[in-house]
Amino acid sequence: MIDLILLAAGNSRRFRSREGDNKLLCSWRGQPMYWTSLERWKNAADGRLDGGKIYVVSREQEILETAEHFSMVPVFSPESSGGISWSIRNGLKAAQKHSLAVSGKLADHYVFGVTDQPMLTEGTIRRFLEQAQKSIYACAAWEGTLGNPVSFPRSAVEELMRLEGDCGGKKVLRRHLDECTLVPAAREEELKDIDTLEQLLEAEQADSVRNGR
Repeated sequence: MIDLILLAAGNSRRFRSREGDNKLLCSWRGQPMYWTSLERWKNAADGRLDGGKIYVVSREQEILETAEHFSMVPVFSPESSGGISWSIRNGLKAAQKHSLAVSGKLADHYVFGVTDQPMLTEGTIRRFLEQAQKSIYACAAWEGTLGNPVSFPRSAVEELMRLEGDCGGKKVLRRHLDECTLVPAAREEELKDIDTLEQLLEAEQADSVRNGR
């Protein structure tokens, strides 16, 4: 069983736009960026979690309500302003509590995805989830460079829970690279996340050129 935890706090000290400081609320293809990500993850994960659920960790009420719209489990995490470790910790706590209550057992794998990768395709997500089912650790990558999403076994939960501040799961993953399967993205830009308005505009332009818009 895979529990999928999507990190949607939207923290970015470098992002400023007319929509505000939360990059996930900015428009991508006519929808908020986070909406595009949630929709793709929902479609790609269908039938691939072996009974697991999708959890969305955020401080934004709009994002949490949309998670419910997509039949995902919303996880309110006001502490996420203190760094990504809080989102990871609160996501894991919610996933473990929910799965124990519903099925009486914990997931075998915990997949973490981010919602600021608007060019990540459903095809790459599907291939990643299929590999995560049969790997101890798995990580999306491009030419050997680690990216997101990442899959961890249940045995890594204690290490993940000990993360602090803005230290993410890669700190744990790097201790176990000998057990990690790299899953190549179809294109390099799929794994690029958005941290500035300039990056968003560049990504939109590249996407328009690729899709002939």
